[in-house]
Amino acid sequence: MFSGLSSRFLPLVRASPVRRLHVSASLRAEEPVGNATSKLSKDQLKKREVRRFAQKKAAARRPASEHPLYMPVDKALRFLRAAEVGQPQSQQTLSVTTIVISERGAPLLSGNVSFPNALKELKIAVFTNDEQQAQIAREKFNCHVVGGSELVEKIKQGQVPLDFDKSFATPEIATLLASQLGRILGPRGLLPAAKKGTVSENLESLIKDSMGTLPFRQRGNNISIAVGRCSFTDKQLLENIVAAQKSVKEALANQKAKKPSLLGQTTLTSTRGPGIVIDFA
Repeated sequence: MFSGLSSRFLPLVRASPVRRLHVSASLRAEEPVGNATSKLSKDQLKKREVRRFAQKKAAARRPASEHPLYMPVDKALRFLRAAEVGQPQSQQTLSVTTIVISERGAPLLSGNVSFPNALKELKIAVFTNDEQQAQIAREKFNCHVVGGSELVEKIKQGQVPLDFDKSFATPEIATLLASQLGRILGPRGLLPAAKKGTVSENLESLIKDSMGTLPFRQRGNNISIAVGRCSFTDKQLLENIVAAQKSVKEALANQKAKKPSLLGQTTLTSTRGPGIVIDFA
């Protein structure tokens, strides 16, 4: 009956209830206490947290060149391009990821990067009844869709595909857009609005600023920004990395916190390549 039980527990099973209770208590006494010996007080936990935070700040202040995985950008790019050989160009994205060391409760960093070399061609829609503004959008910037009230009606009727990435408008058509296309463009984030900075008398400056612009936001303790593709030249990628560095530092300078955050280790990586530490902060 007891052939499947360990020989250690056979006496316990066969013993009287009192004996079983005594033996069980003895076995429990032999077990390790668990967290009782390793439990720390609140003061000890706080001191440990302060110590770890100080270590992170000290590490952030060290030069990137001291890290064992450090490489100059031009050398790092050779390794990362090699990791992407044979893969589709559309999937060969290079990104920089920076560690952010922040005090508890500090606001997350966010902003926009204006790249000298755009990662992809943006399709822009322009809504205006001003023929001069429409002409600039068509001829100077080659915008994907340009029109006034007639374009609003065509989109409402489903005659124009919503395959554009951004849209801008002049003030005289903004109200019509909101009333006629709010439910169509709004959920897609494509409805021009003054609060979003996508409605203006001068569309030229808006369109120019939007070319190659990419938003970024801190996620957890990191900021990750796609800076180009392996098909870009070293010069183009370096220009984009410098632009990303400038924008992140601007976000840091504008952070509303008692103690500003610090930028720590930054890695450059590709879709399938390793993370290589570079100069950034």
